[in-house]
Amino acid sequence: MISVSDDIKILVCTQPIDMRKQINGLIMLVIDTLKQNPQSKQMFVFFGKTKDKVKAILWDTNGFILLYKKLEKEKFVFPQHIHSPIEITNDLLQALLRGLDFYRIKQHPDLNITQYF
Repeated sequence: MISVSDDIKILVCTQPIDMRKQINGLIMLVIDTLKQNPQSKQMFVFFGKTKDKVKAILWDTNGFILLYKKLEKEKFVFPQHIHSPIEITNDLLQALLRGLDFYRIKQHPDLNITQYF
């Protein structure tokens, strides 16, 4: 499974794109649509209208990495009611790539217990 370092921000574009786009087309989406710097410490995740494919790009020192995953029988689950990019954690990226409904997954907050009894 793909994992990115904790200093990488992961943005999921919630509007479907033309999955024929390669790295240069995705870079233009990041610049024009998301108004972001494609060379920033961010991974940009996109999906197509059939929701069986996901593409992501990430700048790595001297070039872009393209991640592409196609589900053979199922569909990825993306939120329907959100029209702007959402930031997710590395754990939620793992859930997304496994095909889970990453947007509904809720993590319990970390606790700092000072009294045990």
